[in-house]
Amino acid sequence: MAGRGIQKDTGDEILSEINVIPLVDISLVLLIIFMVTANYIMTSSFTVDIPKATHAKKTQADDTVTISISPRGTFYFENDLVAADDLKRKIEAKYRENPKIAVVLSVDEKSNFKNVVTVLDLLGELGITRININASTE
Repeated sequence: MAGRGIQKDTGDEILSEINVIPLVDISLVLLIIFMVTANYIMTSSFTVDIPKATHAKKTQADDTVTISISPRGTFYFENDLVAADDLKRKIEAKYRENPKIAVVLSVDEKSNFKNVVTVLDLLGELGITRININASTE
């Protein structure tokens, strides 16, 4: 019997194997939990309460990029959550592809104005001058 030692004095066997069945059970349960939560994380969305405007006009969707700022101060580039550093790289890449790009800025009314200034400063640094602020006419 490989892996087992036998005591000759008492006749009792010494078990030297590790029972891995509980480890496999726990691993499978954790895998299922991660699969369920990953699906929830990937499909989560956010809403931006846009301030109302009486004289707002619609812009054409040609060559536009949307940047959204949530009430918590997180940035979204084309509905993808991005960090501030990644936001700069993504806008810069789009601007290199098309220098006539227009940026549509959607900011929640409860958002901190500091975040708006950060995005506007970033756009000014890159030389983007076509900036539209999204407003609701309802």
